[in-house]
Amino acid sequence: MNLYHKISNMAGSMMTWGHVIWIFFPIPFFCFLLLSVPLGRRIEKFGTNVVGKIFFTRVSVGPFHVRLVNVFLGASLLIFGVACRSIQAGFGSAHVPCSGTSCPYHTGETMWYRRASRFRAERNFWLSLFTLVLWILVYNIFTLKEQIIKLRGDLETIRSDGYQSTKDGGGKKKN
Repeated sequence: MNLYHKISNMAGSMMTWGHVIWIFFPIPFFCFLLLSVPLGRRIEKFGTNVVGKIFFTRVSVGPFHVRLVNVFLGASLLIFGVACRSIQAGFGSAHVPCSGTSCPYHTGETMWYRRASRFRAERNFWLSLFTLVLWILVYNIFTLKEQIIKLRGDLETIRSDGYQSTKDGGGKKKN
């Protein structure tokens, strides 16, 4: 057995899909809601700060510095890889007589179990893909929100210094 199969079996046995549904899916979904719901500048800044402090703070593990969001992205990528591998390995080699509704070699219970396994594997594939896409969206939206908040702060500073915009786009200082 090669190393890839050992890692794949170990990751599959250590992690159940309940973890994906109850941990890996709600966290990026909640962060996505915090970052994307426009509820006002204070709440927008608060949501961005909460997500930033929790997931974008650098953590040092020995000589390595990593952000928690990178750990979750990596774990989601690993889960997605395991889901892809289970679909590819489990159903690519199915022989033709068993792919229909009846099979001369297997009983109805075996056919039902095979069909249920296939639907479960497909569900896991889509859940893991959606979770991975959510983490990528959270990462991108957070970086954009940080820029927006910084630019709004700069604009407020400029306005408090006495500059006002004119119609031609230039600025003019109040006297």
